[in-house]
Amino acid sequence: MAARKTSLRTVKPGETAPAKPVQPKSVAQAAKAGTHRELLVAMRDRVAVAVTSPDCPARELASLTKRLADIAKEIDSIDAREADDPTARLREVEAALREVAPDHELLTGVHVVDDRFDASAL
Repeated sequence: MAARKTSLRTVKPGETAPAKPVQPKSVAQAAKAGTHRELLVAMRDRVAVAVTSPDCPARELASLTKRLADIAKEIDSIDAREADDPTARLREVEAALREVAPDHELLTGVHVVDDRFDASAL
């Protein structure tokens, strides 16, 4: 009997198990307790199943394919808006700065310019 090659390996120090993939919600679950994006993803998956089914009536194929493309475009636009969110990008930069230089003056407030107007100074 030939030896079977396995994908087992030793665990490196500090290594953790990979995150389990999130099971997508059904259309009903997403409609009841999901975000708009989760609902669109569930609808996209459901329509994709219908389009690829050999039992899909030919008269329905064109409208389902168009709807599938529209849903995919809407999901892409949601993802693009989230990627372009300037406050999210600012939080990412701040977190990176905290890792590199936790005592940086931008994080601690030291040497901050006070540019408030004081009328009594005139």
